[in-house]
Amino acid sequence: MTKWLSVLSLLVVASVNADPVVIPAGEYKPAVLLDESVDTVVMPAFKLDATPVTYADYLVFTQANKKWRRDNIAAIFHDGNYLSDWPNAESIPAKRTDSAITQVSWFAARAYCSAQGGRLPTLDEWEYASNYQLQQQGLSDKAYAQLLFGRHSNPTAYAQQSIKNGSEQLMHMHDRVNEWVEDFQLLLTNGDNTDLLAGSCGDSARFMADFGDASYATFFRYQSRSNYRAQSTTSTLGFRCAYDME
Repeated sequence: MTKWLSVLSLLVVASVNADPVVIPAGEYKPAVLLDESVDTVVMPAFKLDATPVTYADYLVFTQANKKWRRDNIAAIFHDGNYLSDWPNAESIPAKRTDSAITQVSWFAARAYCSAQGGRLPTLDEWEYASNYQLQQQGLSDKAYAQLLFGRHSNPTAYAQQSIKNGSEQLMHMHDRVNEWVEDFQLLLTNGDNTDLLAGSCGDSARFMADFGDASYATFFRYQSRSNYRAQSTTSTLGFRCAYDME
């Protein structure tokens, strides 16, 4: 058995991603108040990938979009570690085929989603969908916090786990990787214009809606996102795509 899977073998592997899930319109109360005068956000309906994008998915994308191959990507779009765990530009680690793709910058994630006819979800969309998934699963605040802090205790091990499929519900929002969102730096910038290339930041003081287990766990995710730059590529950061309703 060869150590690496080639692009030719992967082209016959079906994507593990199920059809996007419709997230119904509604309201939610953010655990972290980016604007202290707004404690409830009204969300329109949208669609979101059921699972994170996988290595297999991303390999197919790079083969169809040569500028995003590891050997072609412009330096301005990454920090030097883009897809660095790939043995070469045309193959991925055999054991990671159905794991969530990581070591992908914000720029690259946006390009992938655009190629699928979608986009990165906004922070509010991702957090709203997170709440929606928790309600579907009937998880208590304590169980949610344990799940999230468990991942943070060993993020690399969680990131390497396979992505499960076969559900029409959202999956793996809390137990595989942290995920890019379009406006990932809002925690630092408070919604001001952001120089994404420079990774600028402003006042980091924010307000937690409450001090329960779930809010602390969610705040940790907000703060983790705000530490990235648009060029950042890490072994524990992936993404999924959102889509507007037709």
